[in-house]
Amino acid sequence: MEPKVMWLAFGLFRILWCLAPQTGYIHPDEFFQSPEVMAGDILNLKTFHPWEFNTCYPSRTVLFPLVTAGFSFTILKTLQNVGLFGNIINSYTLLVFPRLCLTCLSFIVDYSVYHVACLWNLDPWNALTLLSSSHVMLVFHTRTFSNSIEAGLFALLLLLVAIDTKQTNVASDAGKKKNKCLMGIVLVSGFFNRPTFIVYALVPMFLWLSHDQKGTFQFSFRTILSNTVGTFSSVIVPTFTFIMIDTLYFDAMFSDIPCLLNTGNPAHKLIATLRRHIALTPLNFIVYNLKSENLSTHGSHPWFTHLTVNSLMLFGTLHLSAVVSGIQIIICKFTCRAKSLAPKRQQFEQLMVFPVTLLITEYLILVYFVPVIILSFFCHQEGRFLSPLIVPVVLHCAVKHKISKWKLVSVVFNLLCSVYFGYLHQGGLIPCISYLEKALHFKDPVVNQEEYILIFYHTYMPPRHLLNVKSDQESVRIIDLGGSDISVLNSTVNKLLDPFSSIDNNRINMYIIAPGTVENVFLFCNFRCKSIASFFPHLSMEDPPDTSKLFSKDILMQLSLYIFKVYIKENNSKT
Repeated sequence: MEPKVMWLAFGLFRILWCLAPQTGYIHPDEFFQSPEVMAGDILNLKTFHPWEFNTCYPSRTVLFPLVTAGFSFTILKTLQNVGLFGNIINSYTLLVFPRLCLTCLSFIVDYSVYHVACLWNLDPWNALTLLSSSHVMLVFHTRTFSNSIEAGLFALLLLLVAIDTKQTNVASDAGKKKNKCLMGIVLVSGFFNRPTFIVYALVPMFLWLSHDQKGTFQFSFRTILSNTVGTFSSVIVPTFTFIMIDTLYFDAMFSDIPCLLNTGNPAHKLIATLRRHIALTPLNFIVYNLKSENLSTHGSHPWFTHLTVNSLMLFGTLHLSAVVSGIQIIICKFTCRAKSLAPKRQQFEQLMVFPVTLLITEYLILVYFVPVIILSFFCHQEGRFLSPLIVPVVLHCAVKHKISKWKLVSVVFNLLCSVYFGYLHQGGLIPCISYLEKALHFKDPVVNQEEYILIFYHTYMPPRHLLNVKSDQESVRIIDLGGSDISVLNSTVNKLLDPFSSIDNNRINMYIIAPGTVENVFLFCNFRCKSIASFFPHLSMEDPPDTSKLFSKDILMQLSLYIFKVYIKENNSKT
């Protein structure tokens, strides 16, 4: 099949699988750093407000959640008010609309890879086929992660650097100025979205800052300083825009406006007040993450996790190819044979394609490994943090003409990872919430007539906005016990059952949502429960299935999520 047709097929599949939708649940941040917050603000739904968005110490910019999930929910709200599609706000649309927005934005990565490949005289369709078939694009970059936005911005930055270094000799002053403005916007946007963007921008920006007006690589302080000063003006406006939007949203400055307008305040007090009230979300993010005790609360990993596990999990054979190239480059450098390995004519052609003294392969290896190494110094290492590196690792394989090698291994790897992350991992939770949403709204307005208590046990954090319950409806209580001990579950449920001691069991609307792997713990509780619904598949690595039961009749129980209805345990009853 032609590479162009393959890219089109994978691109169409990316959109259709988003609409299907994907039931896998990669990480709570895909909901709690964007859709959960915006659903509460725009749709007035019952949500959980994460710590990054507290008004006292905000650590996430609100601009990107506003233009992605916020924009999606605004469309939903408008359509609901118009009434053309009936009750369009439900668990499906609340899930799919923000994801569809990110899926469309993910094609920025495809656009950037195509044009960078063309600039470097590579086959763009082979590179795009490699990119679009990756599970990183099919699953990770169709989710509402800030890392998905980071990937798009990183791809744009690589494209802008490639354009500027390629066309320095022929570009007009207006073209150069436009590129500088765009680069400033991308840099500031990436920094405010995730301050780790600095790490990704380090190598390409060093390259860009180190070339002179003739396009030659000049590693001198004067050249770097001159280009840095020239770029400074392009970052002022976007920086001010982000700060003002964050400050307005978190109401950090204008809640204390009388203090600011007090003409009796000396200048230094006014400056101190401004520093205290202006929302500098990237600074708060950096200060928080520089403390190892803060990172350890989110999970602590060995220093080599990114280099070995996460890179291989995301990129598979692409990572192995980059490792081999990196080793070859190091050996060549140390044996002083790098220049003698290629004929002078070939070296000249490479420099014409990429007008700096670094070869394309060496550049891409640095772009790939420098962020991996720097991020390895932090104790909290999740695979999705490296997902933007799909761009340089794909281009590297395109440069090395290794697309056809290990094709079968790459296809099997991406197929298995797509199924695992997009379908299996915590895969019962989203369908379960959709089922509960339909049950809660089956008899309108049942939510206002009866009290429902939903207890989530040994699951990922449930995205509350998918239940489509208004924030002022107190009849639905959502309790997330996470991975708590059985004693916590027992005491919580018994305390909640106390007011119902004189009520018929059938009138108690209390439910526990838990994986089948922990079903046996209910035998040791002072209440009884009965399964009323199950959702297959559901694979929880925090509570992995018993391997001895995977090839027995209990396999469905081990790989399912259950809804258990809770009953008061009578003295003479048996569990």
